[in-house]
Amino acid sequence: MNVTKYDLPKGFILILAMLTAITPLAIDVYLPSFTQIANQFYTSIDQIEITLSIYLLGFALGQLLGGPLSDRYGRKIFIFSGLSVYIFFSFSISLASSVEQLWIFRFFQAVGGGLAVVNTSAIVRDVYHGKEGAKIFSIISMIIMIAPMLAPVIGVAILHFFNWHYIFIFLSVYALLLLYFITKLPETSPKIKGQGIFSNYLVIIKNPNAMLLIFASGFGFSGLFIFITKASFIYMEYFNLDTIYFSLFFGLNVLSLIIFSRINIKLLEKYSSMRLFIVGITLQLMTAILLFTFSSVIVLPFVVIGFMVFIGALGFVFGNSISLLLEHFKDISATATALNGVVGFMISAFIGLLASYLHDGTLLPIFSLMICTSFLSLNFLGLLLKRKG
Repeated sequence: MNVTKYDLPKGFILILAMLTAITPLAIDVYLPSFTQIANQFYTSIDQIEITLSIYLLGFALGQLLGGPLSDRYGRKIFIFSGLSVYIFFSFSISLASSVEQLWIFRFFQAVGGGLAVVNTSAIVRDVYHGKEGAKIFSIISMIIMIAPMLAPVIGVAILHFFNWHYIFIFLSVYALLLLYFITKLPETSPKIKGQGIFSNYLVIIKNPNAMLLIFASGFGFSGLFIFITKASFIYMEYFNLDTIYFSLFFGLNVLSLIIFSRINIKLLEKYSSMRLFIVGITLQLMTAILLFTFSSVIVLPFVVIGFMVFIGALGFVFGNSISLLLEHFKDISATATALNGVVGFMISAFIGLLASYLHDGTLLPIFSLMICTSFLSLNFLGLLLKRKG
């Protein structure tokens, strides 16, 4: 890596990855407990699935607020405040006495997570640039993919010895430990104070290339959330597998994503971030079409492999998309990260709700939505290339 002007602590990338990992942990660790939570609150599993979309909405709001504030006042203060909110409401969820309380506490837990996590990409952009930044983003993505691979296993282990409440106590303890490691990070914010706090959003919104990139990334990411939203149904209800096999097959998708991310890092030495971004989305679309085409004769191995390729292809998307975006906004990188996150999570929340609404007991609506999201992402990339060409 290039020498930077910052005194970076040992494990700098790992600390950032651990911070970013609070989101996949918060989303994936409680998936095996959906049935138990639904039974306790005397409701259907659909009502618990809604907490996934609620988390994305709260996380988007946290990013929306935290991005410009971080660019103006500093990164670390909002990491600390965000994690504190996250810790408090994670513990509150463990004490929830109704599904409505679960929804409310889940929303504010996510707001805290958004305030903290929005700073990760901004710190990377403060320190690294160009292809080097893309490699760092890919490395961080690869490391944090360990979180969703282990999360359901952790959730199953906790459920084996305790109950679902302790899953959220675990999230509180994880974030509490993370506070210590954050003290090791340098302050990297440029602290730009020349204009209104939220006026930087207009700078990004008025940039057509940036917005096309944000929408392309958002629809690509939403394909992952279709799988996360319906994973419990696909494996535990449709194929009637137990929690152990659910964790195994869920983990295979994350392992695939790690492998693709590693390949992406290697290919960045020869190919541009944009080309690899396009390859990833194209691979997603082709896989979704194959799954849809053969949905009438679907078997478990075919679905497992199909999702491994579909999810794995995002290894070409995550690091490259955010690196391409932040190259345009050096001094307002947290704001750009926030807007990218807000749009991506809003799209994913809508797609997740749509996946639940279209539920008919088959896999056809799931594959249809996967085609739509990857097709839209590819079209936004096509419009971007036309503008540049």
